[in-house]
Amino acid sequence: MLGRQYGDDGVQVNWVAPTDLFIELGAELGRGRSFPGGGDASRNGAGMRALAAHVGGDVGDSHSWRAGLSMLDAKARDQDLVATDPAGNPVDSAFSGDTRVWIADAVWKWAPHGDATRTSFTLQGEYLRSARDGNLVYDVGGAGSAGAYGVVQSGWYLQGVYKFMPRWRVGLRTERLDPGTPDYGVNAAALTAPDYRPRKNSLMLDYSPSEFSRVRLQFAQDRARQGFVDNQLFLQYQMSLGAHGAHDY
Repeated sequence: MLGRQYGDDGVQVNWVAPTDLFIELGAELGRGRSFPGGGDASRNGAGMRALAAHVGGDVGDSHSWRAGLSMLDAKARDQDLVATDPAGNPVDSAFSGDTRVWIADAVWKWAPHGDATRTSFTLQGEYLRSARDGNLVYDVGGAGSAGAYGVVQSGWYLQGVYKFMPRWRVGLRTERLDPGTPDYGVNAAALTAPDYRPRKNSLMLDYSPSEFSRVRLQFAQDRARQGFVDNQLFLQYQMSLGAHGAHDY
């Protein structure tokens, strides 16, 4: 939805309400230099705007939750895109228009009497909906055919992490993507509409020898490309240095 890693230059302001119920409101204004913005639209002025709202609280002394809704609006002009023609060949195109992304997120945490040192469980997920509307120049440097372009895409993930004993956790994650049905306008005959829905499932086990380190083993089955199953095995070691909540040094 937002490229490999969304990042932007700009300003952000957040406000937390002085209430018992956790309420946080935020707004952002940025250049819009990266996907879903970008191209010439990021050279002058604000190419990205975002709003966010979160609420949360406690249920008893063992449960806590937070839910939120965010909106990202980005503008693009002559944004480079790579499409596929009916023969399966890549074609360079340029998109100019608006993209609006809605994000709904939620997290629920459980720990006996709020003490997560021995056992705990965290369930979290997100749902994203992206709508693009504008114009697409098909085959830049070649045919150069300009026409309308619009698409609505959606995706979601859900994951749970269970701490079944001190220092040990197990987690399961599933994620799905719906690429939507693009409207290519006059270029419909020259571009193919995707009909494959990528998905991925992951299982992990980790062990924390101390509060500064963690060893994680993960297996993932990635079906991002149609006709291919990518089985992935990760062994990761994480280490943190410096000051943290328990120590100032």
